Amino acid sequence: MADVGRTPLVVDCDTGVDDAMALFYALLAPEVELVAIGTTWGNSYVETTTINTLRLLEIVGRPEVPVAMGASKPLLGPLPDLAHGVHGEDGQGNTFLPPPSLRPSGESAAAQLVRLAHARPHELVLVPIAPLTNVATALALDPEIARLYREVVLMGGAYLTHGNRSRFAESNIWQDPEAAQVVLEAGWPLTLVGLDVTTKVLLDQPMLDRLRDSGSPAGRHLHRVTDFYLTNYERRWGRRACALHDPLALAIAVDRSLALRAPRVRVDVELRGTHTRGMTVADFRPWASPEEANAQVVLEADGPRFLERWMRVLQQPAPARG
Repeated sequence: MADVGRTPLVVDCDTGVDDAMALFYALLAPEVELVAIGTTWGNSYVETTTINTLRLLEIVGRPEVPVAMGASKPLLGPLPDLAHGVHGEDGQGNTFLPPPSLRPSGESAAAQLVRLAHARPHELVLVPIAPLTNVATALALDPEIARLYREVVLMGGAYLTHGNRSRFAESNIWQDPEAAQVVLEAGWPLTLVGLDVTTKVLLDQPMLDRLRDSGSPAGRHLHRVTDFYLTNYERRWGRRACALHDPLALAIAVDRSLALRAPRVRVDVELRGTHTRGMTVADFRPWASPEEANAQVVLEADGPRFLERWMRVLQQPAPARG
């Protein structure tokens, strides 16, 4: 059973820099019960994202959280270009830290998703912040999980704004668009947190310095691994600040009041366009049929309240767990 007052999350991630920002929040926030983590390819190879995830658990003293390694490539075709230019060759800003002593559980991430859905029906919130290969694979193994998860809140898509991996496509969707379409068609309660809101919530160098100066293990780690990450953003935006993509999505999964405007609409993924493959196509027409809607799309979020909370949580030491 879920702990009273805590939201039970299952996170699926490709642990790069902003995944680490989200996972630290899930591991440290008292209102979160982090039930399990699945890893996948995306920002780096799945072996690397798994190592990074296990290292984060060690940094904040949470070795009990199971980590299941998942997909190593998309559903169709070869492995596309990874995000090493953004997150570093090691997914943690080219810091090349020592390997963790923890090991993954041995269960596949997709099998873990299926098992947990049946073990705790209608309790768990699934939070994918990576390419959706693991989630689509779990649905292929057992489509029933779509009625067993309480809801799904994922980071992905660009709806009324431009993409970040191509002119029109957001990275998580672009990397495995077929998997994303499977997830959209599954029929579960689904909320999409995309670039429309995540690019408006920025973490800058002074904030990172405050995290370091707090002395918290999470703050020190993030300060170290974000130098490469912010340099990449500085080339794009002209300032040393980065968007909190994954942390915002995870925070909305925990506190839905952070989503100030989230219309329910029909969303599909463009799978064939020469220039638009991976684009999320949402039907915002006022006369569109509500019966065809399959997701809520967050178009406005309370960024200042989220950022204040995120900073406060990450400046604290790991909470004692009973």
